[in-house]
Amino acid sequence: MNYIDVFNGDADGIFSLIQWRKAHPIHGSDKQHLVTGVKRDISLVQQITDDLAFEAPITVLDVSFDKNVDGVKQVLEVCQSLFYCDHHKADKLFEHEKLTTKINTEPTVCTGLLLNAYLQDKYPLWAVASAYGDGLDSIAKRHIQRLNLNDSQQSQLKKLGVLVNYNGYGSSVEDLHFDPAEMFNLLANYESPFDIVQDKESPFLQLEQGYMDDMTKVESSENISSNDKLVALLLEDAAWARRISGTYGNQLAAKNPDKPVIIASHNAEGSLAISLRAPKNNPYGASTICSQFATGGGREGAAGVNKLPKSDIDAFIDTVSKHYLLSK
Repeated sequence: MNYIDVFNGDADGIFSLIQWRKAHPIHGSDKQHLVTGVKRDISLVQQITDDLAFEAPITVLDVSFDKNVDGVKQVLEVCQSLFYCDHHKADKLFEHEKLTTKINTEPTVCTGLLLNAYLQDKYPLWAVASAYGDGLDSIAKRHIQRLNLNDSQQSQLKKLGVLVNYNGYGSSVEDLHFDPAEMFNLLANYESPFDIVQDKESPFLQLEQGYMDDMTKVESSENISSNDKLVALLLEDAAWARRISGTYGNQLAAKNPDKPVIIASHNAEGSLAISLRAPKNNPYGASTICSQFATGGGREGAAGVNKLPKSDIDAFIDTVSKHYLLSK
């Protein structure tokens, strides 16, 4: 039997699939087909052919239902079943006898946490790492306390989540240190996230070095707008800038909890990739704002526009500023 696993290439997608496959391992001659890509490559279900989907159990994790609704309808015609767990916009959600969904778009959840609840708290360490990867530090800390983890364990889970999330950003897989499918395969056999951090042969050290190297270059970023309303930066036209964009946005959001944060990086064809973080103290509206622009979408607390024309950056900043001024 073919098992098809569709997942976002960031920490939340990868750690969610690790949870799922620990709970539902694939045995014997059965085959696993991984469908993923860079973090912004979210229209993934459409990549599944009818032949591959025929009578297959399909799992979809951490990609917007709305962005995949046409693909979902197509595969439901031929697949055995479809399980869909996510926290992004899902206005087009529908019911089907083969479809099981676990979707919650509140800004206080991520797919890893949703899946952990669905699996009755079997693999909470992976879920905590997912939350840290998605910048949900305060939520992750609640689980740290619930699980009675010490400061060292908290630090390890946070660092792993941040680094695996960092690896998912780029215009293409060539920008990344590891292909997300490779990353899943490298990490899935570890018993716990702590084993990854402690194993010198795991991807952890390479990601840590790459992250530190990229962060040293952020000071060259152009300050588009930084005032009492928001923070907006334009990064260099380079692979390192595309890699660091989302993670740096999370860091700035944590340091500026009352302001929205915009990180713009260059795409190869001349447009801009936009990462928007809603204010931590008002974590709503990011997906609403980004969905007003072509190729935009996301979730309440964090969203983006994949290909924003450079001529539209001022309009985007103005839209963000007005939205949060009115929402105060």
